[in-house]
Formats: sequence, C-alpha cells, structure tokens
Amino acid sequence: MKFDFTLTPDQRTLTEDNLAVIDKVISRYIHVNESVCGLGWDDLYQEGAAALCKAAATYDGSSAQFSTYATAVIRNHLLNHCKAVNTDQRNLSTVSLDDNGPDDGRPPPCPELSVPDGVDALLGQLDAADFLADCKRRYTGVALLGVEALEWKVKGLTGADIARLYGAKPNQVGAWISRATQKIRKDIVEKRLPHL
Repeated sequence: MKFDFTLTPDQRTLTEDNLAVIDKVISRYIHVNESVCGLGWDDLYQEGAAALCKAAATYDGSSAQFSTYATAVIRNHLLNHCKAVNTDQRNLSTVSLDDNGPDDGRPPPCPELSVPDGVDALLGQLDAADFLADCKRRYTGVALLGVEALEWKVKGLTGADIARLYGAKPNQVGAWISRATQKIRKDIVEKRLPHL
C-alpha cells in the first residue's frame, strides 16, 4: 500500500485508539498461515496497521462509526493482500534442495541429458550430452552460459526456471542460448565441431 499523505494529530489518535480493530479483522476474516511469507500474523498485522492509517486519513466522520469504517477498509485491504500473496505463491516454481551441487553458487552440471527439446535440430542426431560437453570445453563467457542453459532446457526446464537458477532475467537466458547456437552453427560450418 502506498501512502501519499501524513496523518494529523487527530487522525493519529484515532488510529492509536482503534488498534484492536486490526486483531478483530484478522481473527474474523483472514486465515493466518505462518508457513507462507506474507500470510503470517506479523505480516498481516503490519498490512492491517497500514490500512488502519488509510482509514483514519480517509474517514469523513459522518457515514458510520470509525471502527465500522476501519473494519471494512482493513478487511478489504487484507483480502487483496492475501490474494496477491497467493498469486505470487502459485507463480513460484520449486527447486529440489536435496541435490547438493557445487558451493560456488553455480547450478550443478548436467550429468546426462535425457529429454530432447527440439530447440535446435543441430543436436538431433548426436549424443547431446557429449556434444554439449565438448562445446562447454571450447566456449567461454556468454556462449558457455548458453550451452549450460541448453543443457537445462534439454532436461526439461523452461527459460524462466533457468533464469531463477542463475539469478538472471528470462530474456537474458534466451540471449545466452541464441549466442551459443550461433557459435555452434559457425563452428560446424568452419569444421571445428563435427557435422551432423
């Protein structure tokens, strides 16, 4: 919630006198889930406090008692907050933490590529694992990242999954793969790599 206002002393007093409304709204309308970031009691209380301040800033004093008005504002804000957190949780992918990869922050190497992905017909007739391993020995920089990304794609990961592994943006992963495939094509034409 973004605030473009400051509370007057009367509004601050109104807020301080009605902090119990936050507890009431959370208890009555919201399901607290401490295992989900953003849905724990403290997170919800903080969001409720921000909504209470908004209610105090926008209260006109004539339509209803402040506690009734604040309850509606806080409830609506918390419901919107919970929907946003749930949407974010659905869009997260999971990565197994059981595989102990290297400690240098890079993803573990792909020992065997088993799922063909059809990104490039160039890899179709060769043993993809050996071919990409040979490319990894030859390339550096962005082309090397592209070959590693190709290995992950062949294993079934999407560009977004690979981007999360490397802490990059998905369009960067696409650029790495594009650079790697350009270099592979050029090297095949120049006979540096075996022709299909």
